Amino acid sequence: MNKGPSSEVSHGELDAYRRSFSHLLLIIVMGCVATLVGMQIAEPGWSLRSSLTVAIAALTVFSYWLLQRSLRLGASVALLGLWAIATTGALSYSGIHSANVLIFAFVIVTTGWTLGRRWLISITGVTVLMLLGLGVAELSGLHLPQPRASVLVVGGTVLFSLIAIAFMTLRAYESFRAERDHGLELSRQMMERNAELAQSEVDLKMIIGHVPAGLASFDARSQLRFGNQRYADMFGARPEDLVGRHISSYVPQAALESLMPAWQRSLAGETSHYRRINVHPLTQETRIIDVELVPQVDAGQVQGLFALIIDVTEKVATEQRIQELNASLELRVQQRTQALEAAMQRLQTLQDELARSESRATLNTLVASISHELSTPLNNAQVAAEALHSEAGGLQSRLGGSPMRRSELEASIGAMAEGSDLTLRNLARANELLSSFRDIANQQASEQQRDFDLAELLGEILQTLAPTLRRQPHQVLLDIPAGLVLNSRPGPLSQVAINLINNAMLHAFRPGQAGCLRISAERSGDQLLLRFEDDGIGISAEVLEHLFEPFFTTRAGQGGTGLGLSIVEHQVRKMLGGRISVRSEPGQGSCFEIQIPLVLGEATSPPAH
Repeated sequence: MNKGPSSEVSHGELDAYRRSFSHLLLIIVMGCVATLVGMQIAEPGWSLRSSLTVAIAALTVFSYWLLQRSLRLGASVALLGLWAIATTGALSYSGIHSANVLIFAFVIVTTGWTLGRRWLISITGVTVLMLLGLGVAELSGLHLPQPRASVLVVGGTVLFSLIAIAFMTLRAYESFRAERDHGLELSRQMMERNAELAQSEVDLKMIIGHVPAGLASFDARSQLRFGNQRYADMFGARPEDLVGRHISSYVPQAALESLMPAWQRSLAGETSHYRRINVHPLTQETRIIDVELVPQVDAGQVQGLFALIIDVTEKVATEQRIQELNASLELRVQQRTQALEAAMQRLQTLQDELARSESRATLNTLVASISHELSTPLNNAQVAAEALHSEAGGLQSRLGGSPMRRSELEASIGAMAEGSDLTLRNLARANELLSSFRDIANQQASEQQRDFDLAELLGEILQTLAPTLRRQPHQVLLDIPAGLVLNSRPGPLSQVAINLINNAMLHAFRPGQAGCLRISAERSGDQLLLRFEDDGIGISAEVLEHLFEPFFTTRAGQGGTGLGLSIVEHQVRKMLGGRISVRSEPGQGSCFEIQIPLVLGEATSPPAH
């Protein structure tokens, strides 16, 4: 039987019920109108039959209005009202010999389709009792039905009832077919679901059988319900041999004593964990296992336990080795720290010695340069002094002989004056070179902090290096603003400048190429930016990565030590409190930029480029 509107149905099904019942009500209205017309044709004037027909039509319209608000309410009012009207007609005038009895069949069918089983049984029972009573009343003469209506009225009533019953039968068949299709679809889905469940069961068995841990399930009496192969292997048995047995029947007594406290806690509803040693009964192999017990709780009652058993023998051995390593780690760290501190001290000493060696090498270069430069004025002074000495001896001999003419005396005095002037100028030049060399040497040998003018310092350096620079085809341009005074260490700064100038002369230009080295400076807040920029061959990216590393050189085997730029970086960072950077591309020249505080010891660390 089809379920009624009172059952749990979807919105689509409710709409279908509502449409079907609306169509049914339309049929009833049409039947009422046709019956009413037939009665008026056959029997002019109003009668009880006409009144009941109008009542049916009015009931149908009222039920249709209710139907838009509540399917069950509209259907209940329509069917119960129609049953009441049909019962009134049967009791009033038609009896059981009228075609109106077919209306009861229509009401019963529609009630079962729309309102469900209980309404169907109730309406059927009451209708049967009413018709039996009416039949008994007619047989006994207590009820006398009115004469049969005209053929037109009876035919209309029968036709209306048959059409309505046919419509309800069609709707019931369609509903049954829909339910059948729905049942077939559910059956297909259930078969697919059963196949998925079967595959899931196979997959689960595969996972449980091959998981690298022991899995076991116990009931509340500690009897094994399920155990995988790894669990059974710990006891030298098969899983089916252990199922149904109490845990105490196959776990050794010594192991039971260690696990029972945790077991009792889990049976009380608490997740617990314990570690024990398992001895294989056949091979006597000793393994360390961790066991996690999880209670199965249903409605507040523990129904069983699930156990996860993991072999941690290798893990424990590893932890022990780690503990042993940690125990000796502190001592080894102290030893390594002491060795590192000693190595750092040796490295610092070596760096200081390298710096002093580089300073001495720079001084040796200056000595060779100044010696070469002094040879010219001293030789000139010597030649002039010898000429003066010769002229003085000639004058003295002539004065002891014949009298000298005035012109001869004036010529001798002029020659002696010229020789004296030449001697004085060359000696002054030599003294100037010695003074410059002395200042540079003092600065090189001193790390004392003092005020100095940057332009004067770099000018003295270029003057000292002039003999060497004149032998080069390159040009050095000094672009330092006047009055740029620093309070720093001039000695380390002089060494940095000399090394960078010599580095440019040796590496920046191709042989025979005439290049230019420009030295410039500018203020940047409390910092000084000093640049050594050339227009030479540039530096490759591979060389730039190692440029300031000690002993790195591109002139290995050609006299290069690889210490010059390392010393420069050390002096800038340690002695001048700054930093040095370089920008270069092959064929685009190079630029060494030094950033140091104008006042050493008071400025913060320079910002990164």
